[in-house]
Amino acid sequence: MILSSLATCYLALLAGLPVEGNLVEDTLPILSYSFETRQDQDFDDLPDDWSRRKGPGYPQYVDVRIDRNLGHSGQQSLHFAVNGGHATIYSPPEKIDADHAYVFRGYVKTQRLLHDAALISISFLDHKRQRVQHFVSQPVSGTHKDWVEVTLGPLTPQANVRFIVLGCHVAHNDQKDISGDIWFDDLWVGSLPQLDILNNYHRHFVDHSAEIRVSSRISGLNPDNQYRLDLELVDNSNRHIADSSLALVTKPEDLKAVEHSRLLDGNNHTEVWRLQPMEYGFYEVRSKLIRDQKSILEKKTTFAVIDLVNPRATGEFGWTISEESENLAVKELPEIAAQAGINWIKYPLWNVMESDDIHRTSQVAEMLDQFTNRGITPVGLLNHPPKKLRSQFAKDWLGVSGIFTMPSSFWSPSLEEVFARYTSLVNYWQLGGDDDNSFIGLQNLNETLKKVKSQLDLIGRDTHVGIHWDWKTPLPTDSMPQSFVSINNAERLSAVELARELQNARLSPGGSPRWVTLTPLPKDEYSAEARGIDLAKRMVTAKYLGADVIFASSVFHEQHGLLNRNGSPTLLFLPWRTVAIALQGARYQGAFNMPNKSTNHVFMRDDEAIVVVWNDEPTEEVIYLGEDVVATDIWGRRISLERDANTHRHTLRVGSSPMILRKCNQQIANWRLAAQFEIGKSRSEYGGHPDAVLGKNTFLQSVRGKAVLNVPRGWEVEPQEWVFDTGAGEKYRLETFMTLPSNASLGRKDVSIDFDIFAERKYSIRVHRPYHVGLGDIMVQVNDKKLKGNVLEIEQVIVNNTSPLETLQFRCSLFIPNMKRMQRFITELKHGQDRKLYYIPNADALKGKELWLRAEQVNGRRILNYRWTVGENWDKPDTISRKQRRTENAISVR
Repeated sequence: MILSSLATCYLALLAGLPVEGNLVEDTLPILSYSFETRQDQDFDDLPDDWSRRKGPGYPQYVDVRIDRNLGHSGQQSLHFAVNGGHATIYSPPEKIDADHAYVFRGYVKTQRLLHDAALISISFLDHKRQRVQHFVSQPVSGTHKDWVEVTLGPLTPQANVRFIVLGCHVAHNDQKDISGDIWFDDLWVGSLPQLDILNNYHRHFVDHSAEIRVSSRISGLNPDNQYRLDLELVDNSNRHIADSSLALVTKPEDLKAVEHSRLLDGNNHTEVWRLQPMEYGFYEVRSKLIRDQKSILEKKTTFAVIDLVNPRATGEFGWTISEESENLAVKELPEIAAQAGINWIKYPLWNVMESDDIHRTSQVAEMLDQFTNRGITPVGLLNHPPKKLRSQFAKDWLGVSGIFTMPSSFWSPSLEEVFARYTSLVNYWQLGGDDDNSFIGLQNLNETLKKVKSQLDLIGRDTHVGIHWDWKTPLPTDSMPQSFVSINNAERLSAVELARELQNARLSPGGSPRWVTLTPLPKDEYSAEARGIDLAKRMVTAKYLGADVIFASSVFHEQHGLLNRNGSPTLLFLPWRTVAIALQGARYQGAFNMPNKSTNHVFMRDDEAIVVVWNDEPTEEVIYLGEDVVATDIWGRRISLERDANTHRHTLRVGSSPMILRKCNQQIANWRLAAQFEIGKSRSEYGGHPDAVLGKNTFLQSVRGKAVLNVPRGWEVEPQEWVFDTGAGEKYRLETFMTLPSNASLGRKDVSIDFDIFAERKYSIRVHRPYHVGLGDIMVQVNDKKLKGNVLEIEQVIVNNTSPLETLQFRCSLFIPNMKRMQRFITELKHGQDRKLYYIPNADALKGKELWLRAEQVNGRRILNYRWTVGENWDKPDTISRKQRRTENAISVR
């Protein structure tokens, strides 16, 4: 609990990156404090020239003095006697410059701390000795037998920095300790050369045709050392793309002696690495500064090669920014968001007014206005109440519902300034963040929302109020006008689980608009490929099942964010962008039946069809989609599609990663979706079955067409070919009569229809449609199992689901290669099931063989045929194979 409370208390004092490897050993020391006697010349038990903070909340009764009996490396240290209050002591300012980076190392020891913690801060001051940058270490609490090493850095000062100050702190939040001990010792700061990779929007998001420019700024080099700058470029798969190495010479006389070198003019130099235009995708630049053959500094940055787009005015995708921070690139964020395919953005606005930066409120307002200008609707998050308001709840804090269920006079004063400043820019407000569960199951929920909305309407107009929900709790069915529910789940539902929840939500009566928040998989637990695939599938699922808005949660999150703090993309930015740009504002039309059963979803927008397709098993699908199809993977990389010279059909190599097909012919896609069987299923009886092919002319003109029905071998179809004429938008019906052979197997059969359509030109379209043999009124299940003694056991189960109920009798025959067929008889089967067993010797010899079970109805026309391969489920002897389950599901469709 101490960590989370201190994170709140010290939100403005974010620490720098930790020191890696032996970075401390590679620095030049500039100051150190060991609190030995030589640093207390006046013997007042305090280090010379250090100053203690005074004022409210910092009582002087907290004893701070040098402990002369305990030290880390020496005999003494700085001791704090914890006594229920804050305490801070600062070192005297020490001169530094902005050409170097700085590294801190110190040691802390604590005893008997439950709520308080020890921290060390570093402040950078300008020439007026005003603080311009502040960093704080991770807190140390509890009881430690040994000293705890604390590090910060490398810390990069701003250009106006002239001094550094160290601070030792004892701090707490709502709860505090009244006893305990803290010691600080061996505080040390060293300097390093400074290496920065210059970042801005145009370096992070590069048009496909543009030159790549990577700019590195180097300063603080020592003329007595030799330096080299190494650069490497890798892609999203960590594959090496390019590299560069340049010696940095500080002495003119050394220039000729070093190959591939550059003489630095002064102590602040910018080196630009130019690369030819790159293929679409995600790239990372790794920069190393080498001193005397040893790497002393490393920096990374990322960029994405994309086609820059003009923002669309409407769409269903959005981002959540859960924490307001002055480190965010608010000036560049609107442009980045516009290139990410979003039309919604949540931003925390409650605590903006508490910023130490007097310009922050106007900067945020300008950012919100820029969002609106790019078709992005801002949503104000009221998730971080002011500390003064929050502290009134002490231990009883459950979430912001505790505030908003109070009379409006309790909370409205803290929001008046926020509303007055931003309601002209923000019409949507969410009470609490996407992790605030306090409204779930709340009594008088509608009354609470109405109360907040009425307060908002006093200042703004057309305001909408929403709350967070989760998938575990039934959604609220009573809807209030202009409200919304934002649904999140910390367990990260898979695409299949999300589909199930969204389908249930669609069946729920009434209710407010459902916004879905997707939390990507964390980078420390999953590969980049797995994370991208999972995010893309969930985005497509939420889109086709009709989520009103689809948000990515916490886009700056270290583990699952889409952006780094400086605005550069993470690995997940491109999968998000590729899907969002493709489906932004599109409407869902349905799915194609593909020969190899690949999952696919078809969307329409403007004059194009967009198809997203994947398959758990690698396969190929052959399908004609139009003349101008563009295929990409989820990283935005172009995929070359093979085409048949005669049929013009595309060959799609489909795998688990979604393929996105843009610019598909919309008229052809709609024709394919419209063509279907009128009945599409028949009884499991020998003989004829009438049916018809139905469809619609989806072209913008009259067409003349020819259709040919392709059926499994042995089926008889009359007629099998048709010639027809139909006007634009007209429907057609092609009647036929199917006769199934007596050995037709139960289940789903792949039937196709070839259309030759003559419009402004000839189009050849093959449409795949399933045809079901068996209505599901009688089901056959088969399971084979290897027993001891190499005996094959075959279990046959026939289920009678007829309605009205029929009493059935069957003569069952099991056909086995090179063996006499085996028979069983079923008599008087009423509602329910009949189970029969067959035993065959030498099971291993039959593994991989196809067996055929045939059940002929006595005194009836039904003939049930079932074929399967032996041994598919031997690794799970008590279960039914996947293939069999698919067949059962297929034949149970009524």
